[in-house]
Amino acid sequence: MAPHCCQRLMKKIHSKDIKLDEYGKAKEFCLLSIARPHMRAFHSSWFCFFIAFTAWFGIQPLLPTIIKELHLSRKDVANSGIASVAATIIVRVSAGHLCDKFGPRRVMATLLVIGSIPLALSGLITSGTGLIVVRLFIGFLGGTFVPCQFWTSIMFNYKIVGTANAMVGGWGNLGGGFTFLLMPAVFQLIKTMGVHEFLAWKIAVVVPAVICSATGISILFTSDDCPQGEWINRRHAHAKTEELRAVVHEENLPMKGHHKSHLNKQPKVWTYITISLLIIQYGMCFGVEIAGNTILNLYFLYKFKIEGCNETTVTISNNNVTGVNLIGVEEVDLSCSVLNQSTASLIASLFGLMNLFARALGGTFSDVFFKHYKIPGRLLAHQLCLAGEGIMLVIFSQMKTIPSAICVLIITSLFVQASEGTTYSIVPYVHAKRIGVIAGVVGAGGNTGALIWNTIWVQLVDVEPSWWFWIIGVIVFSGSMFTMLLRVEGMTIWHILRKQEKGENEENETALER
Repeated sequence: MAPHCCQRLMKKIHSKDIKLDEYGKAKEFCLLSIARPHMRAFHSSWFCFFIAFTAWFGIQPLLPTIIKELHLSRKDVANSGIASVAATIIVRVSAGHLCDKFGPRRVMATLLVIGSIPLALSGLITSGTGLIVVRLFIGFLGGTFVPCQFWTSIMFNYKIVGTANAMVGGWGNLGGGFTFLLMPAVFQLIKTMGVHEFLAWKIAVVVPAVICSATGISILFTSDDCPQGEWINRRHAHAKTEELRAVVHEENLPMKGHHKSHLNKQPKVWTYITISLLIIQYGMCFGVEIAGNTILNLYFLYKFKIEGCNETTVTISNNNVTGVNLIGVEEVDLSCSVLNQSTASLIASLFGLMNLFARALGGTFSDVFFKHYKIPGRLLAHQLCLAGEGIMLVIFSQMKTIPSAICVLIITSLFVQASEGTTYSIVPYVHAKRIGVIAGVVGAGGNTGALIWNTIWVQLVDVEPSWWFWIIGVIVFSGSMFTMLLRVEGMTIWHILRKQEKGENEENETALER
């Protein structure tokens, strides 16, 4: 049974020949190929997003050293985390419109180049305010998620678009974990050359900035916007009406005795409600991931202390360290932490590295449920993943040892990123002609969520950091219930019960006939 399932999965993600629909969209993957236009666009989209994520959080692993040099407080650092996601909200909303107008390739390239500039210049900062400002502008890189998802939505048929979106989104998000491995390694390499640590981190951040800019420029010459090549030559690849109607007819839902298509029957108000709820729910999964990337390494440094070690309260006044309680702010003291900059970053990287398969797993999970229950199946898969995420966040907040915290963190990350995959498996069906706009505003919801979660972190970081996970876990579990209100193509999660009831009635009728 297991080998058969593996064979089916491999056949799905790596076919020898890619079949196309009438709009030129691919119906299959050829994962090991980089042929233009479909697979080149597929690999370009996730790699660009991966590089963007690596650069976006490139400063985060080096914060212990930056704190030491600039004498920052916990709230200074927490506020810079808020800034790192604030600009992304505006960028993600506008990126959808820009993709619709100019195509995903040019938008992706522009964001990569613009975001790399402040990262390269971040070594010039001299205060907490400077850190906040520079991370605000680096946040432009977070907007690359929209062209990433738009690109695959244009290139792949509706039957596999859920898996495609989840794979490129997940592999791109992998950069959020990879950066916690890359940046400490680059930092240590530069230090071994005899460079002082305060200069080493400033040189280290230039590395991802250069890679980011070079990647952005290269895709302009090596990839395509759509199956027809240049964006101006595209066929309007809105979801094919007949195909979408077939999806509904396959459900055989009883509506006043007739099988009617829901495609154009859903009132606009339900579409707006669905989009609004998806925005909120994406803030509960992708928002949690982004916020987690900005606090996890620091959380482990703050949470796990050497037993019996007493931290000294140091205040900063006019940038001078003093033991006197003058007007100023308390500097972060990490001397009692069980972990150091490198080990805390290594643990935090696990949260992001789960994107290697977790987000794609969510998309595949959604596709499997779609095969059996159509649109209501995607909604059910989405609710299950969100509910699991909420439960695991609450459990993680109660962990008292590093090994148990690591194990629970991995499982939590699995649900967080699977929820992201199930969300974007729903997005292409909400409004077939406005995929770019909807992908943009839902993506912005993720960053809005991260902004809210980071704001809560600021309030709790000096009190009890673990409360942050407990509060968010309760909110996410409660928010998973919003899925019951989602209405896509005229269908809700409750249609599963109607289909099961119809199936039972048919079985009873067959039994009676016999």
